[in-house]
Amino acid sequence: MNLGISGQALGDVMDFEAIVDIGLKYGIRHYELWPCNVPGTGFGYRDRDIEKVCEIIRRKDVVIDCVTMEAAFCKAAVESPEYYAELLMGAIDAAVTVGANLVNHYCYYINLEEEPDFERMESFWSRPLAYAKEKQVMLVLENEAHDATRRPELTAAIMEHFRDEAFRTNLDAVNYFHASEEGFPAAYEILKPYIGYVHLKNACLYREGAGRPKENEGAPMSGIYAGRPIQYAPIPDGSVNIAGLVHALKEEGSYIGTCTLEPHTTPECAEAFYEREIKWLRELNLFK
Repeated sequence: MNLGISGQALGDVMDFEAIVDIGLKYGIRHYELWPCNVPGTGFGYRDRDIEKVCEIIRRKDVVIDCVTMEAAFCKAAVESPEYYAELLMGAIDAAVTVGANLVNHYCYYINLEEEPDFERMESFWSRPLAYAKEKQVMLVLENEAHDATRRPELTAAIMEHFRDEAFRTNLDAVNYFHASEEGFPAAYEILKPYIGYVHLKNACLYREGAGRPKENEGAPMSGIYAGRPIQYAPIPDGSVNIAGLVHALKEEGSYIGTCTLEPHTTPECAEAFYEREIKWLRELNLFK
């Protein structure tokens, strides 16, 4: 397996080349691209200068494994299935251009309710899925704590409904913890047949007076801990068994791709997270 870095954490304060330079400082050659990493404006990638990114990856000799389309978090982007589908297909085109074979996407405003609305999901995702297959790209749906992917059983039901090798999940164990679910081993065991990509971070429950940095406090939990904030932390310091997860991925052969770091902290603290997490993960002797 490889370690990668998401372009999200630093994307609002520095350009993609500077993010790559930070990754290379720690021996990271694999990256996840976000719209904020590509010069231009608006939702998605259609009106952005993707060739600028291609020039950077050629010159720096790095790899983009995944292109993320985050528009499902914006109400305006999901006002019509047709408009959203065009945005998602634009991300697929961007992936092809940069040589990535994955497009990470979300449910959120498409289906905020806990119960999956399969008919609505099909209206947003079926056309992009057909296009992804034509372009030999896999769509990977990331689970979130406040939509229809909040429990692993729900995500598995979505995977079973679409039943397509080009439609898989981006397993984020800590996002399941955010929903008061067990990120490992339970979520991993339920979703093992459907894993197409993996995000790594860590967190614990926020406790008043515990001395945790305020900048790492996140949104309220859902599920049985609903209302309590999540507290993000470097991977070695959180409550989710990330070591167990990556060992299982490697030893069981359930995933052989890139595990991408996405620290949820301020840009000023992101590199400190990277430094600690990369060192700790490399000491597990599981990553190239």
